[in-house]
Amino acid sequence: MSWNASVLSSVSSDTEPTVVITFDSAKYIFNVGENTTRAFLQSRRNWKKTRGVFLTSVGTQRASGLPGVCDPDHVQACRPSTVSSTGLLMTFADSGLTSLNIAGPAGLLHFMAVMRKYTFRENFSVNPIEIPISCLPDESPDDVPIYKDDNISVFALPISAEGQSLEASGSVTLPHPETNGVNRRSGKRKRSPSPAVPPLQEVISHSEFDPTTLVGDMAQEWLRHIVRTMFPGSAAKPVVSSAKVEHVSQPSNFNRPLPLLPACNLRATLAYAVVGPRVRGKFDVKRAEALGLKAGPLRARVARGETVTVVGKDGVERSVGPSDIVGASEDPGVVLILDVPSAAHIPSLVKGFESGAFSKYWSKGPKDHALRVIFHLCGNDVFEHERYKAFMKMFEDNVHHIVASRDHVPDPVTFTSAAFNQLRLNQLDSNIFPVPKYSLEAKKILQTTDLPSNIDYMRAHTVINIRPPRPPLRDSEAEVNDLFHPAALSGEPPSLSDAAKIQFSEARARVDEATVPDVIGHDVTVVTLGTGSAIPSKYRNVSGTLLCIPGAGYILLDAGEGTWGQLSRNYGAAVWDVLRGIKCIFISHIHGDHHIGLAKILAMRQLLDPPPEEPLYLVSNRMVFLYLRDHNALEELGFSEDARARVVPILSDEIHWRKKGRGSWNYGDQDQKELAAGALCKTLGLQKINTVDVEHRVKCHGLIVKHLDGWSVVFSGDTIPTQKLVQAGAGATLLIHEATMANDQVEMALAKMHSTFGQAIDIGRSMNAQNILLTHFSARYPKMPPSVSERQAGDPVVALAFDNANIKIGDMWKMDAYARAIEQSFIDIADIEGEEPEVTDVAHVDIS
Repeated sequence: MSWNASVLSSVSSDTEPTVVITFDSAKYIFNVGENTTRAFLQSRRNWKKTRGVFLTSVGTQRASGLPGVCDPDHVQACRPSTVSSTGLLMTFADSGLTSLNIAGPAGLLHFMAVMRKYTFRENFSVNPIEIPISCLPDESPDDVPIYKDDNISVFALPISAEGQSLEASGSVTLPHPETNGVNRRSGKRKRSPSPAVPPLQEVISHSEFDPTTLVGDMAQEWLRHIVRTMFPGSAAKPVVSSAKVEHVSQPSNFNRPLPLLPACNLRATLAYAVVGPRVRGKFDVKRAEALGLKAGPLRARVARGETVTVVGKDGVERSVGPSDIVGASEDPGVVLILDVPSAAHIPSLVKGFESGAFSKYWSKGPKDHALRVIFHLCGNDVFEHERYKAFMKMFEDNVHHIVASRDHVPDPVTFTSAAFNQLRLNQLDSNIFPVPKYSLEAKKILQTTDLPSNIDYMRAHTVINIRPPRPPLRDSEAEVNDLFHPAALSGEPPSLSDAAKIQFSEARARVDEATVPDVIGHDVTVVTLGTGSAIPSKYRNVSGTLLCIPGAGYILLDAGEGTWGQLSRNYGAAVWDVLRGIKCIFISHIHGDHHIGLAKILAMRQLLDPPPEEPLYLVSNRMVFLYLRDHNALEELGFSEDARARVVPILSDEIHWRKKGRGSWNYGDQDQKELAAGALCKTLGLQKINTVDVEHRVKCHGLIVKHLDGWSVVFSGDTIPTQKLVQAGAGATLLIHEATMANDQVEMALAKMHSTFGQAIDIGRSMNAQNILLTHFSARYPKMPPSVSERQAGDPVVALAFDNANIKIGDMWKMDAYARAIEQSFIDIADIEGEEPEVTDVAHVDIS
């Protein structure tokens, strides 16, 4: 039985470490940070046969790639060969898997329940395995696996931060229904003794049921009930037609906040030991025959472990058992995964290896296992810590150590296909298509002094064969498929085909000969971070658009999974300045492809040092704030009273364009929401900022931003064509409108409550917009969307969005001139990579 451990992704600007254990019959994934699904797509590996996901911690760093992007109100069966989803749960459900085990520390159930408003699959079941992090029960046997099947046994070791308080997170200041019996400041519940606890079903059947009143086992059972409702695991339903949308309702109490988390060590992590199968020794045929055990039923019984009686050639009757004719069994291979976020966690880790179940992996001498490799996930102050070096040296010399430490690991581009295309387009316009930021050298050299000899930094596509054992090797296919780094390192622009050379030359000539239009706000820049819808591809991430107002700051319009990585690749080291400069984030609606990346950005903002002096204003609806309120209990996002980087929530309805006066900075009105909107306007130099309700399958808003200089930007969110957007955004300098479907898919667009290319352009014409930027393209168009009709005199400028394009409003017209050249570049890349045309059957994709 052969098996291996491989690195799907390492610590980088756009990914966190993910390790995959692979057998012929199954896969097991350890940690799923942002972009895990897209990393699978880039690597050309698949997630089929996955049985379990194991998280070392719950939160944005290790688990934000877990949820999906498809909302719980719309469930469609999907074709495994054509469909993936941003989050792994949706990906697994849509690829034919019917069940999954998910293990993680305390808080796992809460983390999964947080997703209840945007993650659902009826044909999929999830078995959550929540592991205590304070300590495993002392009375339990040392070697009790938290998971076991025919391939592996997984053992867990809690690692806590030394001296950390077990105080729960503080109060949050989000708009949500009032809760009863809770001290908001301390986060502790006012408990009153109850001698009899009624069953959960009886409790939740009451009309006045409030989940926030639940404590202890009842709270845990409520969370399990939520997860079972999200993933009931019923029989898969047949694919529905493209014009039919099936809606699945949720219980009304799902709209209430989750029970408060009990006081626990939220910084604690888990270490995992993955123990493979013990392989039986070889059957000695010659020895069996010498003992009189001939081929047949008796030999088969001995091979199965039984003892039988045989008569030898000498006529003597004797007992023959497995030990007589079967060689010694092979010790099982072991993989360790250690997550040590800070130096404060080192004492707990060391203590766990000094005694207890994990001590056998540390001690030298006779063993009943073969430790092959240790993956060290190290915080910034861990790897160079003397005590951690001493800890590593205690293992056998033949053990391989793979280290993921941000300062000691290079930062190559993860999504090399998209980066290679960007490198080619950089020849077309270096300002609009900047080369992604990367580094093939670590900040610090991996010094091997005082370290084990078999040590290396963690690199994506590294494979370590556990049985038969082999040293770590890089996947040769992955290196062949990486076209970006060799081209970028060559110092020469990538070669173009003859057709591309012609198109690039003609495009540049059109730009050089054109009369530059005079546009107010010409230096306002739009960075299209993600331009796909519902599901990512190698070339398009899900929704995210950054609006850069010179001298004032930034507005982020939606934040799908991977938005932080896209920002990091676009700005490099300057991303922290950009993060500090983001004054407003607008989330249009609850569908996952528009907000799953938000928590990561808010968590990263808490790391700014010094903390930002000004708050971040977050505009969205109640369902998004409910999700954030629940998530904030797991890790600080900016909503607690003592948060380092404050977030000020503004409900979308509070600054609706029809509410006269709201959204401008009139400080005479004492309404707090208007004061917040006014402060936001003052910060960014805006005349007003307003929302407009648009028409989608869930409550959704667009946004209108009007600057004191006279320019305005309108963002549609997800919507069918609506006159409300036309009226609210009349005379816009730039309309950013979703264009999910092609013009021949009007019926499908209506069924899914989206717009076609032509409908989006018509909305722009109707509102008299000067420029239209089309984005949010269907999975049918992972590279180049279909061409739009020729522009007529007096028509607005129409541009197609591409990931990581940096387009000034004054340069928006250039995108039309570049369109044919961009299309030819994609054609060339398909030829170079030997790809089949990337066409997804959109009729079977749940486009949120």
